[in-house]
Amino acid sequence: MANRSVFRVLLLGVLLLVLMLGYQLRVGYESALSRAHDDAGNLAFALDGQIRAIFRRIEGSLANIAGQLPDQALQANAVEAYRERVSKILMPLTENFPELGSFYVWDAEGNSLYGSVPPAMMQKRASIAHRPGFQLLKNDPSVSIAYSDSIRGSVSGLQTVAVYLAMRDASGKLKAVLTGTLNLANIEQIFKSLRLDKGSVVFIRRSDNHHLVIRYPMRGSDINTPVRNPIQARIDAGETEGRERFKAVTDGEYRIYAFRKLEQFPFYIVIGIAERSALSAWDTNVLYMAGGGGFLLLVLGGLLLRMRREEHLRMAAQQEVETMHRLMNEAVDNISLGFTIFDASGKLVIYNKAYQDMLGACRDTVRLGTTFRDLARLSAERGLYVKAKDRVDAWVAERVRIHEQADGQPLEQELSDGRWVLVIEHRTPSGYIVSNRIDITERKRLEAELKALANIDTLTRLPNRRQFMARLAEELQRVQRQMTQSACVLMLDIDHFKQINDTYGHAGGDLALQHFAHLMRAELRSIDSCGRLGGEEFAILLPGANLEAAQRIAERLREKLAESTLDIDGKSVALTASIGIAALHSADVNPDAVLKRADGALYEAKATGRNRVVVEASMA
Repeated sequence: MANRSVFRVLLLGVLLLVLMLGYQLRVGYESALSRAHDDAGNLAFALDGQIRAIFRRIEGSLANIAGQLPDQALQANAVEAYRERVSKILMPLTENFPELGSFYVWDAEGNSLYGSVPPAMMQKRASIAHRPGFQLLKNDPSVSIAYSDSIRGSVSGLQTVAVYLAMRDASGKLKAVLTGTLNLANIEQIFKSLRLDKGSVVFIRRSDNHHLVIRYPMRGSDINTPVRNPIQARIDAGETEGRERFKAVTDGEYRIYAFRKLEQFPFYIVIGIAERSALSAWDTNVLYMAGGGGFLLLVLGGLLLRMRREEHLRMAAQQEVETMHRLMNEAVDNISLGFTIFDASGKLVIYNKAYQDMLGACRDTVRLGTTFRDLARLSAERGLYVKAKDRVDAWVAERVRIHEQADGQPLEQELSDGRWVLVIEHRTPSGYIVSNRIDITERKRLEAELKALANIDTLTRLPNRRQFMARLAEELQRVQRQMTQSACVLMLDIDHFKQINDTYGHAGGDLALQHFAHLMRAELRSIDSCGRLGGEEFAILLPGANLEAAQRIAERLREKLAESTLDIDGKSVALTASIGIAALHSADVNPDAVLKRADGALYEAKATGRNRVVVEASMA
């Protein structure tokens, strides 16, 4: 009878340990894959900004060249007369930006006119008439810019992408084509700096034909070849970002992927983290746990054999049982997650050191045999949980209900010391409740940072339209409740912004927007709010200001902008703005009603000559 009791104790211990280890392995596996997905997504997000900046730079450079070339220089018989002048335009771009290669000017038939290379090398580039990029610009007047597939230079040996920019007359007829090359070795250095683990990849493909542009680690045989996979199907369906997990056709590697389409450009970035790399730590845990489980099975087998021996061996068998329990407790304590088991009556039967550490100053309340209700109440009364403050009884009742439900739903708890804990509870068939607690403080911090970034315009660092409209809605409610006597909205628009973009490229336009945003931040009061609504359009909320005060502030902003100067590519550029003003009224049904009146005033300011301030017509 004694041997049978020992057998049952051992069997129960092994089953609980197997359940615990199996559950722990599953949680660890899913956590490792989730981290890999997050890492791939964060890397793709970071690369998106860097690569788009490079493409904007080469497009801006070509636009800058186009703005400086006189029409006379585009004639073949004028090349010698303009060669030195054009070279002074082309050469600094190549010298100042390592990612930019050579620049060329071709006539409307694709014949070479100028280049940033010596004349001897120009002879090897006599014509580009046969190239698909040139043919596209020549045959389709609606297209202004085109990109080539990846090209390896016949002389330099460098892997590059050619960018074609069309110069057209007022009727849309092609006058000339400018080309610039993007040195992919510079992008490869960016990829190398990521220090990806073995088996992981990062690459760029075209979004129209899915040809491979660049890959790291490099596989030369794959360049300019398409490969069908789930990511390309999602790009074709119009998705701009996402995650996938599949086996690569090219090398048979299972990877966890994140992709992002480059906004405004015909390319997309893919980060692929090797699954074997992501699961390396988990594999090690599996080996340790498998070894421990095998050891426990061997010990159990030895004990079962001993049970068949004489009565005088019972004491030895009992010692083996005690050894088994000690090993199980040590295994539980070495798990990094907080782990507990409550029996069917709600009493604590197993816990580990990580669980005690998560309770902080309340760790002394943890004792075997204590009910879950008592543990929750003691911790709440000591102020461990933020949501339990000033409502201990209600919080304990709700927490006990969730615990007894034990449906596996994740529960996030904020602790008073600033930490966050994720609790997952499951009920076993025998009525026991197994609980895991994971410290998610870092994850919550990252979520808060991402939420803040979602409300900021990345170019100007001003609140974006969504954030500004939320602030305007709050102020309108204050006006409607008569909590403030007056408030006004300013709508501001940079005059002739399209001309700035056309003359100095998107990079120049970005500098103008940043300059205007900096001026507004410097001139406004601490209680005022400003934001970028889109394009060159901005808005300012002036709490407590009537129309007269708002007009004074608007005039000051307009004058400050007109007096300021902006340097773009060594040229001093003057900026002006048109401003419309509207007051918030209690009768306004929503913030859009206020913006509509301010926008009407802005329209009148632009229609009557620009660089002026106009107050809404109904209140002027």
